[in-house]
Amino acid sequence: MPKKSGKEAYEAIKQMKSSIKALFLSGYSADIIQKKGLLDTGLNFVYKPITPTGLLQKVREVLDEHISCS
Repeated sequence: MPKKSGKEAYEAIKQMKSSIKALFLSGYSADIIQKKGLLDTGLNFVYKPITPTGLLQKVREVLDEHISCS
């Protein structure tokens, strides 16, 4: 995205629809992600590389979490 990071886009969308869920993916190492403050508590995140099965499992987890919170 030319003008916003994924997190910035998520925050803007969250203001419009607070119940929105997102899954963040990154190829950066965990320590770089932490140092840059890219993750807040409660955000769903996976590191690349990830297998298709691993991605599907995480998506299912996020969706199930959303259902149980409703």
